[in-house]
Amino acid sequence: MSARGRHITLVVPGLCGPVSDPAVSACLEPRPVALDRLLSRCTVQSTGGCDLDTTLAGHFKLQNDSPHSLPVASLTYLSDTGVASAGYLMRADPVHLRADQSSLRLFDSHSFSLTQEEADELVAAFNGFYAERGWCLEAPRPQRWYLSLPAAPGVTTRAIGDVIGQSIDACLPQGEVAADWHALLNEIQMLFHAHPVNAAREQRGEPVINSVWFWGGGELPATVQTTAVRVATDYPFAMGLAQQAGIPRVDVPADGDELLAIAGDGELLVVNDVLDGLAQYSDVENWVDTLRQLEQHWFAPLLAAVKRGDLDLLDIYPGNGHRYRTNRKQQRGFWKRSRFFEDVCRHDQIYY
Repeated sequence: MSARGRHITLVVPGLCGPVSDPAVSACLEPRPVALDRLLSRCTVQSTGGCDLDTTLAGHFKLQNDSPHSLPVASLTYLSDTGVASAGYLMRADPVHLRADQSSLRLFDSHSFSLTQEEADELVAAFNGFYAERGWCLEAPRPQRWYLSLPAAPGVTTRAIGDVIGQSIDACLPQGEVAADWHALLNEIQMLFHAHPVNAAREQRGEPVINSVWFWGGGELPATVQTTAVRVATDYPFAMGLAQQAGIPRVDVPADGDELLAIAGDGELLVVNDVLDGLAQYSDVENWVDTLRQLEQHWFAPLLAAVKRGDLDLLDIYPGNGHRYRTNRKQQRGFWKRSRFFEDVCRHDQIYY
């Protein structure tokens, strides 16, 4: 393909669907025929990005030792505030921990609402309690909080997306000083439990904000690089990466037709995460409804554009470790057997 061809890279985490019994395929009538066609006639390549953040890190050539060492905090802070952070920064996102038999299950801001005023009050309580440590917790957005530290904390943390809806026991900080961080989390739970914000939330029947989840720590990378010439996204990590790479960003278009209207020469990277939270929380009904909207407003126009030759190359990344690439020539491959997209785009295709 010419470097000046029209190329769209579509990152759609959650496209493989929730893990459910029965499988989501039982709910997919009528079929998403455009998506079926796109993925039936494509080439599949392992990429190594096994979720949304690691997929984006690969696109921007962000070096990391493991999926758990991505400096997500510094890049989302950049997108949230426009300020390049100095030093080590961790995400410390507000969460609701729910007791479930013998464990605590974590629920993030996909499952509750939190006002800026509530966030500010809880952050003020945290900063007052830990003032002697010299810690500073900030909440530039109600659902994204940041803790500045003088140096790396000496623990390995797990991304919040790995823990959503799960028991936190196996996902707590690991490392030489892990016990100190486990004790810290217990302190925060006690501090927030007694806070008036949570008393009021409990009275209103809303989930209490009874802890934070530390993850995504690191320093802001000096540079990041990508083959994309522009980015369409509302996802904070992708927004920060685009800003650090110095390439223009626009909001996610309303549909595929609007997307095609803004796609010029070169690669347009599009991050649409509307399925991600629904898949993580196994919300099958809303996932199916949202997929139907994507089929009508995104996949059908994109398929038509590929078949007409208006789009030279379409890459789809569902965050399962693989890239699904198609073009006009492949879509004309009438001899290729038609398959259901979920038989091609599977969770068990994760690349290690």
